[in-house]
Amino acid sequence: MADCPFASPRAAGAPSPASSVALEPGDPLLALNDTFRDIYAERRDALVAHGGPVIAQIDDVLILRHGARREEGPARTRRYHELKAINHLPLAVYVLLEDARGELEARRRERLESLRDPLTRVLDGLEARGFPPESLARQRRLLGSTRALVERVLAAGRVEPGVLSASTRQWVPDLMRNAEDAARDQIETMHATVEGWTRGMTAHEREQLRAVVAVAHMSRPGNVALQYFSVTLGETWEGRFDQEDLQPGKRVLASETGFDEAQAFALLGMHALDTRVGQRFFGEEMRLERDVLADAAERILTEMFGERPEAPGEQVEERAEH
Repeated sequence: MADCPFASPRAAGAPSPASSVALEPGDPLLALNDTFRDIYAERRDALVAHGGPVIAQIDDVLILRHGARREEGPARTRRYHELKAINHLPLAVYVLLEDARGELEARRRERLESLRDPLTRVLDGLEARGFPPESLARQRRLLGSTRALVERVLAAGRVEPGVLSASTRQWVPDLMRNAEDAARDQIETMHATVEGWTRGMTAHEREQLRAVVAVAHMSRPGNVALQYFSVTLGETWEGRFDQEDLQPGKRVLASETGFDEAQAFALLGMHALDTRVGQRFFGEEMRLERDVLADAAERILTEMFGERPEAPGEQVEERAEH
């Protein structure tokens, strides 16, 4: 076995460890590996093209692909974004001030002053946005109290003790009602779009329907669109939970690779291909849903350190005992 490239400092001008171990451009193994990647990508794309209807949710848009057919429909309305933007204003003030101590520094004061004009303009224009009466009163209350705090802090030149925490307690109920209205907007909008599409499908096509949701990693748990598709397509319903499901569903996937249509549909195709290869090649349907080296790594680390990883069920039982 060759010496570990990290065992001693590199001499000046020597290649980096990564470049020294990588296959060189002329190596036939590299050419074979590139061919493998090309073949896999071709089969992945073919499965998307011929594997039944698929829907992707990417930001405000739902995209249906079914063979050569491609359609777009709404996943949200403007109301969703209005509520989200209004919620961000008190959060911005809190984030700006939560660690303020003593007299306001120039940068914090400048930031607070920059909020005055947009806050006033939004408040003055709320009526024209068509909020229902209860919601309109809520937005006025939330934005009005936010503006009042901004003015109070600027006048005092500091955050007075207890003022920020009192404002937070006042804001949270209205923020959460706005969040509920935003979730309702997205669910009802998505449902109308999806129902419009599925009404024109055969029973067999509806059974084949799969979905992928482009999502940021931090908003993955409990994501609205993932919950919606899990319920409507009969997958395990993931709402609020502590741990990611170690056995992902077959019909609903989360794409954390970016908010890109091609990447989202490529993930669906890769999942379908990996499932087939896992079952037929390895004899385990979900084998390629984890690192191919995972089982070996677990054995090696157990041998090295004398411990084994705990299964999720064991962790839950241990917490319950304590």
